[in-house]
Amino acid sequence: MAAGLLALLTGACALNAQTGLAVGAGVTVAVNDRDGDGMLDAAEVQALVAKVFPPEKLTGGFWDGMRASLTAAYWARDLDQDDKLSVAELAR
Repeated sequence: MAAGLLALLTGACALNAQTGLAVGAGVTVAVNDRDGDGMLDAAEVQALVAKVFPPEKLTGGFWDGMRASLTAAYWARDLDQDDKLSVAELAR
């Protein structure tokens, strides 16, 4: 699956940056949307961040800060403040 996602993202990036962002956002939601509503909620974002920086492996203040920064960066994209991240919000 990872190779397929990489190929999809590489192909999309060849078109233009905005298309690449949209495809990447769509893949991010598709892979991490546990409840199937087409958006990411707080638990799904937290799980996504934990996949990137696993707290059981990456401990300490630096890694806690990295997880907090990544989480904040995701929520900064929640334009309508509904506590869910849509593909469109992630792609902006």
